[in-house]
Amino acid sequence: RARQVAEDVNFHLREQGGSVRPEYVAASIRARAAASLGGGVQLIRPVVGWNQLVLPPGHLLQLREAVSRLHLQSKVLDEWRFLEGRRGARGVRMLFAGPSGTGKTLSAEVLARELNMDLLLVDLSRVVSKWIGETEKNLAEVFETAERARAVLFFDEADSLFGKRTEVSDAHDRYANMETAYLLSRLERYDGMAILATNLRQNIDPAFTRRLEFIVEYEEPDYEQRLALWRAHLPADVPLHDDVKLETLASHYAIVGGLIRNAAVAAAFLAAQEDAPISQQHFIRAIRREYEKAGKAYRELPARQG
Repeated sequence: RARQVAEDVNFHLREQGGSVRPEYVAASIRARAAASLGGGVQLIRPVVGWNQLVLPPGHLLQLREAVSRLHLQSKVLDEWRFLEGRRGARGVRMLFAGPSGTGKTLSAEVLARELNMDLLLVDLSRVVSKWIGETEKNLAEVFETAERARAVLFFDEADSLFGKRTEVSDAHDRYANMETAYLLSRLERYDGMAILATNLRQNIDPAFTRRLEFIVEYEEPDYEQRLALWRAHLPADVPLHDDVKLETLASHYAIVGGLIRNAAVAAAFLAAQEDAPISQQHFIRAIRREYEKAGKAYRELPARQG
């Protein structure tokens, strides 16, 4: 693989000229890693920063501490010799638990950008196979790709592998399962950041959560957070009609950040189609559509507020 990367860099230099730069090497590794990915796995170059992440202060503190833990491993583990000889001492393992659209994937992207790494997004529900040995093979490829690309690992739908299972009687039986044991072993050997996400914290076995350094509980945003989310998803120079009242939207529509983002973008397209500034009605139409897509009961905004 080193030879292939060198060939990529040499080709770039022949075509573009100049000297060897670290980003050329990183781009080659990223491209070749992405080319080898199977179904349910996606390599993302993160672009989202802290300013787009709307979470309670305690949650943000945990995320920043996770980044610091990686940066300070050499001092604490090598210089100060904490956890000497302990398996799984290196790396950071986290659990993000909460409803869809509350910022779990966005948080992972922010962490990857802060660490100047790619994000390897893994849908565990698609990686887990009914065929004996296939899940371990798929997971081995995921970890090898992450190690080659220096990526933050993000396992979505984690309860598909770590959930409480009805066909076994206790935790010992669950961890006798080869697929689960394999993933636990690889997580302990991974010296980067690995994040597991689930919509249902109660479905994750407590025996597994004790192996994690951080657990962040995501909740549906309150009014202040919804208002901050609306503002975060509207570019500073976007043309808004005078009738737009973000406070009213945040107060009346109790929706999560993912739906707010979708509605903001949809409203912009509705306005662009009319070659007009984005109005309150554009936002309301877009929000109604998000409710319909989510199968949620929509409640009309009172006429005096619309």
